[in-house]
Amino acid sequence: MYKVGDTIIHPLHGAGEIVEIVEEKVFDTVQKYYVVKILYNGMKVLVPVNSAAEIGIRNVISEEEANKVFELLKDNNFKVDINNCGNYNKRIRENQQKLKSGNIYCVVEVLKMLAAREKVKGLSTNEKMMFNNAKQILVSELGLAKGLDMEEVEKMVDSILFELETAE
Repeated sequence: MYKVGDTIIHPLHGAGEIVEIVEEKVFDTVQKYYVVKILYNGMKVLVPVNSAAEIGIRNVISEEEANKVFELLKDNNFKVDINNCGNYNKRIRENQQKLKSGNIYCVVEVLKMLAAREKVKGLSTNEKMMFNNAKQILVSELGLAKGLDMEEVEKMVDSILFELETAE
């Protein structure tokens, strides 16, 4: 169980701090909730204490793990075949599932694929929103893990993503 002041990762929103634990009555049942303040935008999210792990709430990765994530971002052997990314609806569903998993490496995969598509074909409105959300999740966690300012990390991530090669 987490406590007030803990920093966690929410799979859909990125890094956040538990600012309060409250009890709320929902359908005649009193449940405890973490009140999580998302660091990137200040939004507050209620997370049921009993299902936090199920939702994908987890601890921030270590600095060593963050270094591995940066290496994966830089890995030019990971090429995306823009012409073989499935149809639009399937691609959106698959990317949403990867983001919901809460796995930082899945977030990197989605970001790299969307960055490659952006360079070659451009992104739909939904894909642009997904790209920005995935980048927010990644940047907020890497910033915490490495003790860096989020703006600085965002610049680093952008410079890496838009230097990647694509397979055409």
